[in-house]
Formats: sequence, C-alpha cells, structure tokens
Amino acid sequence: MKINKIVSEIAQENAYILSNSTFSLLIDPGSQPDKILEKLKEINKPLAAILLTHAHFDHIMGLDTIKEAYPKALVLLHESEKDWLTHPELNASASMMGKPVTCKTIVDEYYSCNTPYNFSGLEFSVQHTPGHSPGGVSFVFEQEGIVFSGDALFSGSIGRTDLIGGNHEQLLHSIKQELFSLPDDYIVYPGHGPNTTIGKEKLYNPFF
Repeated sequence: MKINKIVSEIAQENAYILSNSTFSLLIDPGSQPDKILEKLKEINKPLAAILLTHAHFDHIMGLDTIKEAYPKALVLLHESEKDWLTHPELNASASMMGKPVTCKTIVDEYYSCNTPYNFSGLEFSVQHTPGHSPGGVSFVFEQEGIVFSGDALFSGSIGRTDLIGGNHEQLLHSIKQELFSLPDDYIVYPGHGPNTTIGKEKLYNPFF
C-alpha cells in the first residue's frame, strides 16, 4: 500500500490517499480539493471510498468537489455526526471561518466500529475515538502497522476539545483505550502535523 499525504495551506490539515494496484482510498477531503484531485489523477486508480475521520469544516470542505469527480466513491462517516455536513454551527465553520460550510453529498454508510473493512485489498478497522468531536474515528491498518488518528492524537499533542461536542476527559480515554493499546512501533498519521509513533507519544506526549 502506498500513502500520499496532501497538506492544505488553508487550515494545515492532512488529507491522505492510500492506493494499491487496484483502487485508492481518500481519508478526509480537506480544504483544497484541487490538490487532491491532481494527486488522484496522477495515481490513476479508481477511488473506492472517501473516509471521514470527523466532520469539522477543515476536513470536509472538499467533499462535494471530490464526490462530483468520483461519483462512485462511497462516503463513510460516524453516525454521531450525521447532521454535521449540513450544519455550520456543528462543523465549526460558522465560528471559525466566518462563513458557512455545508455539503450536499449524502453519506453512503455509517461506520461499524471494530469491524474489518476491505476495499480490494485495502484492509483496516475503524476505532471510535471521540473527544475532539463526538464521531471522531481512527483507522487501523494492522498489516501495515499504521493508524490514521484524525484529530484525536498528534505528534506531541492532542485535539482541541473546546468546540461543540468536545470533551477533554473523553478524548484522553479514547487515546489511552483505542490508540495506546496498539504496538509501540505503529506509525501514526494524524489529521494535522507530522507523523509520529504510538511508542513516542506514550513516552513524550505531555498530556499523558
């Protein structure tokens, strides 16, 4: 599996394109869909699914554009945030951007957490990691020894919990229960900032 990371200059969020010889997956369509579409065109593999770690505005702004370009791609989200794509107060665009972000794209499927997913050989499980937002999830790729943590866990930090639905203690619990239980050598691909490892965060993250 190949991983391509696209960083937006607008909100510095990370989008990830995962691909094998057959298909690709997109984690968080972000705020600069043109950059993502350029990379998808370069990879030249059908987009099987768009996986949302959560539905804050900086992770969903490009959703409609990507879905329009790849109409067969499934869109997945945690059910706790089913209303957030169309609600600027919930997705924080109203308070943080000064203009509303809404998406017309319909979610195709709500995650079944702790259940294996397989998109043509791209295998992973979904772990519910709320606290930054109620429907925050992380994607664990056991064969590759990697986890995409969304805005739950960062290198040397954790997600903010002062937005609607945020809960500091819940986030700490999510990280300890769902992420720090992974092997120390797992590489963490977060929603913002550089990669890290589970072991490094257990040792040095100041929140633990």
